[in-house]
Amino acid sequence: MALHKDFPESPHAILDPAIRWFPADEALRETSMDKLTPPLVPQLRRKVKEWRDSGYVGATDTMTIVEVRA
Repeated sequence: MALHKDFPESPHAILDPAIRWFPADEALRETSMDKLTPPLVPQLRRKVKEWRDSGYVGATDTMTIVEVRA
């Protein structure tokens, strides 16, 4: 199982669905990627990318910073 040639080295990089890992040889990416993952996974990855690319439209500002005191 190989990684896409453009797979980032940083573990923190946001991955494009087109270069995500899948359980097969890289040569099968174009023909079998969607068949080798659970049915919802490829669709969900594409939708998340669209949402990120839109600037997280619809997200709410719910982040709360909590101060921890010793």
